Amino acid sequence: MVHEEPPGGPDRLLQECRDRRRLSQRRQGLKLVFLKSRRRRQHRVWVWLCVLEANDGCCVYCGGASETMDHVIPFSDGGADDSSNLVPACRECNQRKGDKTPAELMIGWDLRSRWSGKGTAQKSDFGGKSLRDMYLSVHEEVLTLFDDLDTVAAEIADPKRRAWFIWATPFKYPSDMGIGYYRARFAEEVQKAKAEGWPDIRPESVKKRSA
Repeated sequence: MVHEEPPGGPDRLLQECRDRRRLSQRRQGLKLVFLKSRRRRQHRVWVWLCVLEANDGCCVYCGGASETMDHVIPFSDGGADDSSNLVPACRECNQRKGDKTPAELMIGWDLRSRWSGKGTAQKSDFGGKSLRDMYLSVHEEVLTLFDDLDTVAAEIADPKRRAWFIWATPFKYPSDMGIGYYRARFAEEVQKAKAEGWPDIRPESVKKRSA
């Protein structure tokens, strides 16, 4: 079998490879410039409460009490900085997750808890299992986490629930007292509204305009 040289010969092929590498580096550079130019927004009280009170006020990762908001897709990687990409989390999980995706977080937790790092990728010191075996064993847990994230995202995006938080809680930024003050202040109202199916509390004038 005879292999024909590419048009222009090997020199042209080498130049095309260099051009593709430069283009890739340029795109990566533009992405870094974009990410560095982004600034986190300051969320209003209603956004904080809408997110933190979702999932029964529990961290979506460990089930503990929620204390802060976590960007599901890391903000540092270009993730949206609004309620569509925010979930309730405890501070410990939020710090551990850092700039990881949920899958990276769960897989990393599992491997660190079960594997000391000794052995090889084909045979670890955890019962002789390979990294492939350990990954497959945590795969279902990752899928369950994705289901939980979808459920919480749908709860946060629910129009009736969202409207209640907009109209029932302060449309301003958290003060020096912190979001904990507002959570305690509106705790009973949130539970009551949840039990009533998030009633429409908009002013009548607003209701007429949207009718």
